[in-house]
Amino acid sequence: MNWKTKIEQYCDDYNIPIEYLADTLNDPKVIPMIRGKAFEFSVMIMLNNLLPSETWRAEKPILNPQLGSHDKDVVLTHLPTGKTVNIECKLAGKGKFTQTINGSTRIAVKCMRSRTLGAEMVADLAPKRGVAPEVLAIHNDQYMPADFDVVITSISNAFYQTNDESGFEWKPTPKQIQFLQKLNNDKSISDKDFAFFRMYAASSLELAVRKENGVVCTRKKCRNKEDCGFIPNYPIMEFASEETRPIARWLPLEDSEKLFLRVIHRK
Repeated sequence: MNWKTKIEQYCDDYNIPIEYLADTLNDPKVIPMIRGKAFEFSVMIMLNNLLPSETWRAEKPILNPQLGSHDKDVVLTHLPTGKTVNIECKLAGKGKFTQTINGSTRIAVKCMRSRTLGAEMVADLAPKRGVAPEVLAIHNDQYMPADFDVVITSISNAFYQTNDESGFEWKPTPKQIQFLQKLNNDKSISDKDFAFFRMYAASSLELAVRKENGVVCTRKKCRNKEDCGFIPNYPIMEFASEETRPIARWLPLEDSEKLFLRVIHRK
């Protein structure tokens, strides 16, 4: 079934007037959900294009979210061993681009649960995660490294702003354009297209608040701000003033095979 037939079938199945499908998808309440889900497919495609096909296969599992287990956005299988890397796909936070006094650039990645954990789920998950229920309740919208192995992000969302109609608009500032052009070696690609496909990967272990990471928890009620083990809602990717690669933790997706192999070797 081709994509046009799939769209027609979808509209028929869910009683959506096909002539208003674009308007439905363009609703400000719908766009973030659509973009987030579509990014998972973009990551799958990118991984299958970048990694050797005889060694790796990336797939987008379709799971029922009501089963109580954490969603797997993309599963990367190491074919020689059959072991898998569970990948969480998260866009940069909208407008989350800042430059510090010393000239470094910071992009914050929106990495939090879409739904907070209720009391029943906290009671169920706490012993499985090895934390006290009261601690998990404080961090009930945050992930732990055991939830997935790797986070992959695209920086594009950091250059979007909300316009007067409450829609989302690609609107980088002159400083942001300068930053993008510093990263982009292929001038035949527009800044916008480059930002869409400029992806980075990081280990969930390296993003979590742990003493060896130097990441500090900003949750007010957290009593172990240097070693609580949770991943901040907005992990930071930082670039030094003249550098085109992040300072720590994050790797360009094309250089991430060694990260995936480290995950495989731990399993």
